[in-house]
Amino acid sequence: MRSRAWFVWLGLFLSISLSQTLYAGEIVPAGTILNVRTTQSLYADYTQPGVRLTGIVDDPVHVNGRIVIPRGTQATLEVVGVDRSSNLKGRDRITLVVRALHLRGGSYPVSTSYVQFRGPSEGKRATKKILGGAAIGGALGGLIGGGSGAAFGALAGGGTGAAIAGSGKTRLSVPAESRLQFQLNESTRID
Repeated sequence: MRSRAWFVWLGLFLSISLSQTLYAGEIVPAGTILNVRTTQSLYADYTQPGVRLTGIVDDPVHVNGRIVIPRGTQATLEVVGVDRSSNLKGRDRITLVVRALHLRGGSYPVSTSYVQFRGPSEGKRATKKILGGAAIGGALGGLIGGGSGAAFGALAGGGTGAAIAGSGKTRLSVPAESRLQFQLNESTRID
């Protein structure tokens, strides 16, 4: 009787281990599109490279007719670059990648393309304010003091425009629930 029990246990053990070996999961091929929605806001003033945040997969990923990565799967996003513009030139940028997917009790590292958010160009804004100030100052100086007044007015107006351009600035902010589209750089096995 005992020998039969051992054979039963041995058979059960082998069948479980073989079934796990034979089912190796699905491979999600490189180039697959991964749509992810952010769950929190990002601000160029406060975000640093290396910050990790949570995202949610927005559309299911199908492989061979099966859903391998369901909608609602948690994704770990990482900020890999932050560029802040000065008051008079450049633009804010925040660059993100997906580092991992979390589903079925496991965590799967992934390598994806990056997504970059870009703020408005400060150089164009500053140029418009400086030229606008110079034009207004030149017109007023010309009316008040003639030709030389126009030159002084343009100079003073341009300086005022530069001061205004340097004082007010719009920083990049990425709202929560922003939809991002990444592409897998390498194939990934999902068990």
